[in-house]
Amino acid sequence: MVDGDSQQPPTWKFTQCFGDKGDVEDITEADIISTVEFDQTGNYLATGDKGGRVVLFERNETVPAIPAPDERPSPTDTGKKKTCEYKFHTEFQSHEPEFDYLKSLEIEEKINKIKWCRRQNASHYLLSTNDKTIKLWKVFEKSLKVV
Repeated sequence: MVDGDSQQPPTWKFTQCFGDKGDVEDITEADIISTVEFDQTGNYLATGDKGGRVVLFERNETVPAIPAPDERPSPTDTGKKKTCEYKFHTEFQSHEPEFDYLKSLEIEEKINKIKWCRRQNASHYLLSTNDKTIKLWKVFEKSLKVV
């Protein structure tokens, strides 16, 4: 950064959960994010939490109409800056708590890893795993005709 340059680096904020969580006291152990994975294109984001839920987000690029007042245009600036955010796409329960009777062990529903599979058609495929089971999920959009 050059001296006298008022352009500040972006501010990063860390959160371990998302959604309409008002107070920190309202957050349960099941709401804590345990894994995050982008697809190969970067257009989709999948998150898994300790409650066994998988939440998918879709990229939403927008061009802001009015630049921020503290923003000065640079000589290389084209005038239009895109902001990238991810909007909610879908959510599903991937894993439930279960009991392994052979090992006398309780298996948590926590999602350990999510992995996107290579796309072959209009559907998205992803793998989710807990301590015991790997599941393959197919996510697709279906249009409904109302008669």
